[in-house]
Amino acid sequence: DDDPMKHDLSILNNIYSVLKPGAKLILTVINALAVVRKHSQKDVVEGRFDPITMVETSSEEYNTPQGKNKVVLKERGYVPTELELLFRQAGFNVNHIWGGTAGNWGRRPIDLDEIEVMIIAQKSYVSA
Repeated sequence: DDDPMKHDLSILNNIYSVLKPGAKLILTVINALAVVRKHSQKDVVEGRFDPITMVETSSEEYNTPQGKNKVVLKERGYVPTELELLFRQAGFNVNHIWGGTAGNWGRRPIDLDEIEVMIIAQKSYVSA
């Protein structure tokens, strides 16, 4: 199955299972709001952005000892509402969702053009 949401929920479930009750988790993800704003319908048609899955696809060529090697990168962005739902589905209590970019984090609302979203969540003290 190639569903990025199932994949990411599986990761969150595993994280949740190893945390002690009351432990906090700070995680950053790609800001889908910014991803949507930078793409056009042409990018959708050409396969660079899928608005259904919020996956952005790019490729880079790298020089290696064996010659040039092409690497395809797929990144999934999240909007805050689905990020909160994903964390709650894994069992977390969501404390905060803030905007940020590496080197410029803060306790502030999400800027539509910021690269990342930061979520602070906590494992419940009581087993579900």
